[in-house]
Amino acid sequence: MWWFNPKSRKHPEEIQVPKIRFLGEQNGVPESELKSRLVEFFRRDQSVIKAYLARVAYDAQSPVAVALCLRTQFGRDRGMAEKIGKIFASMFGGHEHLDIMFLGDEFESELAKVCPPFFGELSL
Repeated sequence: MWWFNPKSRKHPEEIQVPKIRFLGEQNGVPESELKSRLVEFFRRDQSVIKAYLARVAYDAQSPVAVALCLRTQFGRDRGMAEKIGKIFASMFGGHEHLDIMFLGDEFESELAKVCPPFFGELSL
C-alpha cells in the first residue's frame, strides 16, 4: 500500500499492513468532488482500470480510514501516487492524507463485495 505523507508533500511513503478489512464506499460532497477530479486524471493517464474510494480498517484497534484503491495495468506506480497526492492535497490541504492501495485479484474481489468502483467497469 502507498501512503501519501503530507509532511513530505513530494513523495509517497510505502507502508505494509498485516491485514485490511473493506467496510464500504466512502461518500459525501467532498468525496464526490475528489472522485470527479480523479476521473479526469484517470481518463488522461489511461493506466487505471478501476478505482474505488473505500472505508477500511487495518486492524481491530485502528480507526476507520479512507483509501483510494486502484487496479492498474502496471501494478504499483509511485509516480501515479505522487500525482494523486497532489490532487488530494490541492483539495484538502497538506494536513490530511490519503491511503492509496494498488489492488491485486484477491483484494479487489473482497473490496468489490462492499464497494462499487467510481471509475472503470460498472461505474457510472
